Amino acid sequence: MISAKLTSPSLIVSGTGNNNFIPMKKGETADFLSWYLPRRRGELELTIKYFNRIYSTGCSKRDKPGGRFTVLGASAGYGAKAAPRLEGETALTFGGEPFVQVCGGFESDPAKLTMPEGSLLGIRLKIRADEDIELPSTDESASSGYRSGLRTLNVLRPNFIGYKGEYRSTLVFFGDSITQGTRTATDRYEAWSHRTALAMPSDINVLNLGMGWSRAYDAAADGLFMNLAKNADKIIICFGVNDIKSGGRSGENIIESLKTIHRLLRENRPSVDIIQCTVPPFNMDPWQEEQRQKVNRAVLGGEFGTKVFDIGAILEDGGGRVKPEYMSAPDDAHPNGRGGEAIARVLTGLLKKGEL
Repeated sequence: MISAKLTSPSLIVSGTGNNNFIPMKKGETADFLSWYLPRRRGELELTIKYFNRIYSTGCSKRDKPGGRFTVLGASAGYGAKAAPRLEGETALTFGGEPFVQVCGGFESDPAKLTMPEGSLLGIRLKIRADEDIELPSTDESASSGYRSGLRTLNVLRPNFIGYKGEYRSTLVFFGDSITQGTRTATDRYEAWSHRTALAMPSDINVLNLGMGWSRAYDAAADGLFMNLAKNADKIIICFGVNDIKSGGRSGENIIESLKTIHRLLRENRPSVDIIQCTVPPFNMDPWQEEQRQKVNRAVLGGEFGTKVFDIGAILEDGGGRVKPEYMSAPDDAHPNGRGGEAIARVLTGLLKKGEL
């Protein structure tokens, strides 16, 4: 198993956890290309990591391992915009070889890439299934992905893209699709996590562990998802919507899971700085809204003994619904770019003033 301890800074602000899978038959090949807005450009030394495992409950089971496959070739490059082809393509190797057989995951050797100002970063992975597999993948709508030249949301992505550089501390965003940026405009990086990450000083490493469908109880299970979060010096936690909406869990259950998350983080690093968000509104039915309010009363009442960010108060109207101007569509309560901007404006200000 590839180590979840990350010792180099992240180059990107996208949430790229495995929350979905791609069925492949033995011998089948596929060419995946994913695009990212990098926090740095110029001369870079890159590495990529992939964990062959589902992070969290969603389209598959938490911590379910993927099957065996081979990376036939991999490369990094750039482009002025997301497209089916890379420019400036640089081959990635694995232990000096251009291919790697994958069971638990893979990590590339360092590779040098010079990125022009204004360009996007692209990573290409060509793979072959060595058995019938369910390939753990990322369902991501906020940044472009391609399979065999065709645009698609569900793509095999590196779970971590790091670069050689110094950093002072690591800020982690830990949550669900609202944190990942689901339903925000593709390649615009308008989500609150994206905007806040891009506004941070260059010596602050930022890791986005926002992931569609994820739940507090998945994080509390102390699997891969939680172990990645343990890289944090400061962590912003925003779970609850999926626990309530699809998990049918009570407010008391969610509070218990959040307390377990906090305990696990502190056991790993007693000095960790935890910021607990209120549960965002999501146009819930009356029982669901009652559970959301229970959790939020506990958060705002200081029951967790952490710093608090009231994300719900920014997004919701007076009745606990998402403000229409902040909805990604009339029938979709995920925050749009305007909602992301409203949250990030407040959050970034508090972080920069040292109030969070």
